[in-house]
Amino acid sequence: MRYLEKLLKEFADTPRNIILHADVLRRGVKPNQDLIEAGETSCVTGLFKFQAFFEKSKPFPSMFHFKADETSVDIKPDPRSPYEIRKDGDGKYHLFCGDENFGEVKFTKRPSYTDKKTSDGQSCAALLLQRGPFCIMVNPLDFCAYFKKGEACKYCILAALMDLGVKEDFVKPIVDPKTIAEAVAMATEDINLKDLKLCGGALYDIKKEAQYYKKCLEAILERIDPPEEIQIFSQAFDEEDQKDLKELGAKNMIFNLEVWDERLWPELLPGKTKAIGREEWINRLTKAVDIFGRGHVGTGFVGGFECAPRPGFLSQDEALKSYLSGFEFLIERGIVPHFTCWLAMPICGGFQVDDPPPTEFYLRLGQGLHELLEKHGVYRDLGFPRMGVDPPTLGLYCYYCFSMTFSRDYPRLIGRKDQKP
Repeated sequence: MRYLEKLLKEFADTPRNIILHADVLRRGVKPNQDLIEAGETSCVTGLFKFQAFFEKSKPFPSMFHFKADETSVDIKPDPRSPYEIRKDGDGKYHLFCGDENFGEVKFTKRPSYTDKKTSDGQSCAALLLQRGPFCIMVNPLDFCAYFKKGEACKYCILAALMDLGVKEDFVKPIVDPKTIAEAVAMATEDINLKDLKLCGGALYDIKKEAQYYKKCLEAILERIDPPEEIQIFSQAFDEEDQKDLKELGAKNMIFNLEVWDERLWPELLPGKTKAIGREEWINRLTKAVDIFGRGHVGTGFVGGFECAPRPGFLSQDEALKSYLSGFEFLIERGIVPHFTCWLAMPICGGFQVDDPPPTEFYLRLGQGLHELLEKHGVYRDLGFPRMGVDPPTLGLYCYYCFSMTFSRDYPRLIGRKDQKP
């Protein structure tokens, strides 16, 4: 609690739930029986569905939402965390840090489709990730070719988990697009789908990967009416494939650079370097702005990874300066950057759970990014009429889908009338 008090004092002008969001992402949530019980009726799909499968334990909810303002936060179980979610006598859940109650929280109700199977026996829960009440993420590829050749991104937990999932026959590396479409159609019978995201895996052959995304999207839209938003999270596709995806109905493109420092990029992203390269990746992001427009193209970074405590990496101050310089470079070209808090595990490059920088680092980075987005008028591009309101569409700033990052909270929570102190 003392550390949180220090953060609240140091970042006194930052809305409280932004600070809580950042610190919970960095330090996790302590597992308890109340959280296990909540997982029995809540959405559990996400990164930790793999953890629950391999450990043969009951899964926790994938995220929680502050009831006061719908701020959505990923749940990373960590027994050392000072944060706990506890249920009161009325059956309501609250976030605690020590004995301090920081408000009521809730979970996305688990839809019935997650317990169903497609006609060929595939589990809908393994094919679809429910990200909030209206959002579904589809994994066209649960397979990373880079991992197979020892060239996976050095921070990436998902590549290792996908490989284990395939070996255990929990997920299929490449699923028939018609099967995915069937699962999505089943989901729309149960939820009001507003935001569809296609994301997952990587191939060295980028054209082949793009073809699979196109077939997958085509098959889905043959089964359902187009949702409000369709987003593609993928490697950087070329101009031709971007235009094809837009023609099919995609509205937003996110090609994650992950690392900004030019020297570290090839070392930390060997597969992406071989398949595309940093300069061409940026070129394709720039092309995407021409095709999809400002406010519809984004790129993400694994915040803090570039200042890991290893020889040759940046210091925290150097990393902050580098990130913010890179963010402005991208913003000036119509590309909307964001970052996640690096989640380190020994399974990925031998990094330890305490290697990421402290919460202060992330809050400084978040404030710096917010100031740049405001300076260059990006919030207008994203559709915000003013500060302190929810975005008019889910799009790039969906606060349900992006519960793993707090940077999207700034335009929603600064000046918000229902934001509690």
